[in-house]
Amino acid sequence: MRLSLASADGGSAWIARDDGDAIGVALCDSTEEERYAGDVYVSPSFRGQRIGTRLVEAAFEDSGEATRAVVVDLADSSGIALALQFGLLHHEIVLRLAGSIPKEEELAAMAAGDYRFEVGPIDPLGHSFALNALDRETRGAARPESHRIWSVAATGQAFFNQGEFVGYAYVWPDGRIGPCAVASGAYARQIFAFSLLTLQRAHGASWCTFLAPASNLRVMRPALRAGLRIEESFAIARDARSELDRYVGFHKLAF
Repeated sequence: MRLSLASADGGSAWIARDDGDAIGVALCDSTEEERYAGDVYVSPSFRGQRIGTRLVEAAFEDSGEATRAVVVDLADSSGIALALQFGLLHHEIVLRLAGSIPKEEELAAMAAGDYRFEVGPIDPLGHSFALNALDRETRGAARPESHRIWSVAATGQAFFNQGEFVGYAYVWPDGRIGPCAVASGAYARQIFAFSLLTLQRAHGASWCTFLAPASNLRVMRPALRAGLRIEESFAIARDARSELDRYVGFHKLAF
């Protein structure tokens, strides 16, 4: 609800109406560098009338040079066709994993590795250059305003290796993990394990959920081995490539 209201407040939500009744919606996360449609929905009885197309057209109309992206339900052929109509060809499969947080000894084993990170709270202003650069590398677009909001609403931590900013991760009171991004895939497993520990200790959580791109095997493999299960799958279609194998998201509307 909060993310939906943020889209509406930011002028990046579009409604289709029939005689005053809402019959469709497109909710976007909009920045200078990306227009990301995290939810496009049309009431079943009104489908097949190009309402979804018109909603996406409205959502992308003033996006200018920004990258365009939509979430696609893999079981919905019309959604896939809609993405293709807008030239959004690069589909990345994303999986929502959920389950009980592993026991602390399992997390300690997962976190063991070659790197000894220095860890501190995310400072959206002080770390802005590093955050923006890492987001552009992994997610495809910088999101400074989102980091400002997330750093207040969630527990955000910055990771350094020998003084160099190499990753960040957020955990949420409701058990969500993400977004997380790392400068090298070699850091992914340790930072993910650290995030699970933080979620457990900071918020007393026993359950977690997150969105992992299927290409992010360094997170997917240990998570599945630890007993987490895939509960949802979808795809992100964009008109520019990104390196999502070093990224973890937390919600469809602000992936």
